[in-house]
Amino acid sequence: MTNPSPHRAARKTVISMKEFQGMMDRAKELEPTFYKLRTRALLVLFYLTGKRRSEVARLEVDDFKEEDEMLQVTFTLSKKRRDLVLTKRTTKSIPLSDPLTQPILQYLDYLEDLSPKPRFFLPRTVLAPGSTLKIISEASIGGRQLLNLVRQVSDEVWPHLFRETQAAQVIQQDSSIMGAYRVQERLNLESVQTGFRYLQRYAVDIIRREAASPSSTTTASPPSGETS
Repeated sequence: MTNPSPHRAARKTVISMKEFQGMMDRAKELEPTFYKLRTRALLVLFYLTGKRRSEVARLEVDDFKEEDEMLQVTFTLSKKRRDLVLTKRTTKSIPLSDPLTQPILQYLDYLEDLSPKPRFFLPRTVLAPGSTLKIISEASIGGRQLLNLVRQVSDEVWPHLFRETQAAQVIQQDSSIMGAYRVQERLNLESVQTGFRYLQRYAVDIIRREAASPSSTTTASPPSGETS
């Protein structure tokens, strides 16, 4: 288990769009081109889906399909249950018209032009000093390496924080009890209890903001029949 940075340990907020755009801008500065495209695609995928890093690390190129103006991304989750390993496949739909989808499409086009074409969306690479980049087409990077890729563009963000951000966005749109069920659906949670924990965490912030807003101040009306 890795020790969090001081920034991570003290953090109380999810990722804002401004912070996310800053990470995307820093990813543009990475070299070689493969690393720049890969990191930008990874950031967008995390931000739009909130998927676990183990699911993202296992993605294959063939898990991406363009259908009906949507980019369909199929994730694989494996969980151990006693002596069994249960595998579950879930598909997320991302609008092709969404500007945030473009870095994923650009990266996929880059992979398609490679020979041999990598099997995995995030293939393992080797870059020795003074040498060209070697892409290992039949091997994928691991979850720990995904953490390191995110750290290249921010010391204050880690993969699971994207998942928290997705939950917060859902609750901001619907802070009713149904919001917990919407979180369950968005994040493909096994239990709605996790959705309620997210609701409790982020609905409190909404209530506090509303209470602090000047527009929330009300003046009591005098009882019927009385004048002020």
